[in-house]
Amino acid sequence: MKGITKFMKKPWFLGILVFAMAILVIWNIPIEKRKYGFSQSGLATDYTGLLPERIEKVVNVHNRNELQRIVQEANKKGKHISIAGLQHSQGGHTYYKDGIVLDMRGFNRIVEINKQAKIVRVESGASWEDVQEAVTPYGLALQVTQSQSIFTIGGSLSVNAHGRDIRFGPMAETVREMTVLTPTGEIKQLTRDDTEEWTTYILGGYGLFGVILDVTLNLTENEVYTIHTKKIETEKYESYLHRVLENQNIAMHYARISVAPGTFLDEMYVIDYNKTKKQDKTTSLKEEEGVRVSKFALDLGRKGGKLEDLFWEAQRLYINSIDGKTITRNNAMRSESTFMEFTTPGRVEVLQEFFIPVDSYEEYMQSLKDLLPHNDQDEDFKVHNITVRYAAKDNMTSLPYAKEDMLGLVILVQHGLKEKEIAHAKTMIQKWTDVTLQYGGTYYLPYYPYQTKEQFKESYPNWKSFKKQKAERDPNEVFVNLFYDHYMK
Repeated sequence: MKGITKFMKKPWFLGILVFAMAILVIWNIPIEKRKYGFSQSGLATDYTGLLPERIEKVVNVHNRNELQRIVQEANKKGKHISIAGLQHSQGGHTYYKDGIVLDMRGFNRIVEINKQAKIVRVESGASWEDVQEAVTPYGLALQVTQSQSIFTIGGSLSVNAHGRDIRFGPMAETVREMTVLTPTGEIKQLTRDDTEEWTTYILGGYGLFGVILDVTLNLTENEVYTIHTKKIETEKYESYLHRVLENQNIAMHYARISVAPGTFLDEMYVIDYNKTKKQDKTTSLKEEEGVRVSKFALDLGRKGGKLEDLFWEAQRLYINSIDGKTITRNNAMRSESTFMEFTTPGRVEVLQEFFIPVDSYEEYMQSLKDLLPHNDQDEDFKVHNITVRYAAKDNMTSLPYAKEDMLGLVILVQHGLKEKEIAHAKTMIQKWTDVTLQYGGTYYLPYYPYQTKEQFKESYPNWKSFKKQKAERDPNEVFVNLFYDHYMK
């Protein structure tokens, strides 16, 4: 006992003790998965859980003949169908009241890889991770995908997603061919010269114009990049981005904006991926690492106030630590996601994304400072993360969010689930949307629809044409979902 007391007085012993306790705490941080999807009781939800709805049944799809039969029967019997993958869209895009849900996750074969032509043909229920695993041994990589590889091909194309690449345009631009099942039960092979404009409505069509069966995507080399990071002032980002776009040696880029009280919307970190002219065929795909430590840091930030300052500082240390390191293209396109899981009872964490013309960014950020609380420690509506991505002008889809070269601000927001708390969040996001519209911006449609119909119509002036084509191509309204109900009915 006397010996232990003697050690307790030693600074090095206390240091070891504190370190061991910190490891113990971090090791015991629970890594939970949010519960969502299709339950046995027939109630469906998506990633938010905010829009539960009773459905008729879920069909696990395995072949196109079965799909064709279901669609033809729905036309005859007046049934409604929705299309689901991994359900990371958040506005009820994958289900409909009393409707049939096609679960496409089993429709996931990698059909063909052509190394010489640099293309991959894949069924739409496969995930981006499935594709990465298949093409990496050939020294190939995707041209465009989201930062994380957990989504299905069909889902990402249906929302025309974008990511960190700044050279290949929107995701729709990387589609060379695809096979689709139309709302009347016809199977069509489409190319980029599609004279009937099915591609215009299916890519970025939110599952309302048919089922993507398979798709042929353009690939590129799995290059090796060096990572360059830097802290800059928000007011200097516009000129920095222009230099990035002019520098053809930079392949990918994104940035983060501080939401910590001490540097609120004043500071940013930029992350560039510079080409090395080297290709990689041997480096394996990275797995998720440091999940508990990352979750611990993010949970601190979620408290707001000084803890948010501490989280921003932790991000600074991490971003500085990767400066100068090398990474393959495929690994740069598969960021960790598990640490972001949020499972606090009575609260929800959702995504929103606002697009703003590149040259309006600085003035826009000044306006946001007047709208958002600098310190949300005691607020119900909490903004935890803003990531900035470049989104090139979209010339392909019928509801383009990038009407010109835009910056996408991906927002992680937390709020309560009581009626008044949801109403408050809705008010805040509608105000945020109004500010975005004032600067010629838009908002992204895969997320929970806090916005009004009027805001939708102003953001997407082609909506009338979209609705007219929907009526002509799907006269029996076979393909519908809650998103369609909210904005188009």
